[in-house]
Amino acid sequence: MKKIKNPIILLGGFLITEEAYIDMRNTIRDFFKRDIYFVNITRNDWLKTNSLKGWSNILDKVEEKALNIINIEQGEKIDLIGHSSGGVILRLFLSNEIFDNKIYNGQIFTSNLITLGSPHQALRATKLRKFVDQKYPGSFFKSVNYISIGGKLKINSNETSLVSKFLAKRFYKSISGNPCEDGDGLVPLSSSLLEGSQKIVIQNSAHSGIFGKHWYGTPSNTKAWFSKIIWR
Repeated sequence: MKKIKNPIILLGGFLITEEAYIDMRNTIRDFFKRDIYFVNITRNDWLKTNSLKGWSNILDKVEEKALNIINIEQGEKIDLIGHSSGGVILRLFLSNEIFDNKIYNGQIFTSNLITLGSPHQALRATKLRKFVDQKYPGSFFKSVNYISIGGKLKINSNETSLVSKFLAKRFYKSISGNPCEDGDGLVPLSSSLLEGSQKIVIQNSAHSGIFGKHWYGTPSNTKAWFSKIIWR
């Protein structure tokens, strides 16, 4: 495995606070010997993301964390991990164009962008998620290595939650139009696997703890997807 020293910044998913990612952070830090830092986003921050200002607030926090870590570590590059909606927002963070009167241009100091169960391609999406996928489709910024990770959950497994058992097919149909495809209980693989990226499918992985016992942040699953990444 290629040895990478870039610090990692992790942006969680909608309404999920950093406590949910402690096992993931510890696995990456202790097993893979990588420094990893959270972007501190509150549930209130997420509730405002139906607006331009709400997205800008999160992007500002990502930028602040990234520049702070680059300064502390005295490095030039970072790697980004985004879970769920966090992965879509990080795609926008890379842009060198104006968004809400500001240019973030995160691509200049980002080597690798890893997304976990992010709803990239979708028939139905919020206005801003649709904007990102239409404006910056696929692995748009060629200086960045995109890795997209999706989960393949057995809906009828004993380790799958009632939420997934009763609602997964409805979620898949809403996002992709196909209720019968595979996914992580919320996001189908046709949406989470970004066009043009390195695509990794993790067996027995739910979207989050709400959807099943094992998810992207479970230590065994974190080891599975992290070890498969081809780093730049």
